[in-house]
Amino acid sequence: MIRTIALTTFFVISLNSCSSLKVNKTINKDVTSEIENFLKKFSGKYYLTVSFGDPFGDVSANLELYYDNSTIQSVMSYFDGDKYIPVKVNSTELYDGAIFINLEDQEAGNIEMEVYFDDQTSISGFYAGQFKFIGKRIN
Repeated sequence: MIRTIALTTFFVISLNSCSSLKVNKTINKDVTSEIENFLKKFSGKYYLTVSFGDPFGDVSANLELYYDNSTIQSVMSYFDGDKYIPVKVNSTELYDGAIFINLEDQEAGNIEMEVYFDDQTSISGFYAGQFKFIGKRIN
């Protein structure tokens, strides 16, 4: 129950903090072989820990990135203390070596997630522009 309240509060805070942080993304629809190789190289499932700080603490999440029909796709869920809850993904885009994922929370609305590739097994980034996360590849 506390975890659910914390996540709901986080998503509302995140929505309010990100509403003015729109990133102007230009995506080249013609996928080059270099971009395709990059996307295939980092496709996989990742286990994430998002640090929300006090009083919320860390939240565990799963992120899957995959390449399908010349586009990058993603699937995400977070652990609420009992089970993994799916998060609706509106869009997933590659921009300047990073993945930008637009997520939708039923109560908070759209949240932007920035994913950076540290190496072939590690990712990091920001959730809602201010909460840092780290992740490890699990497959």
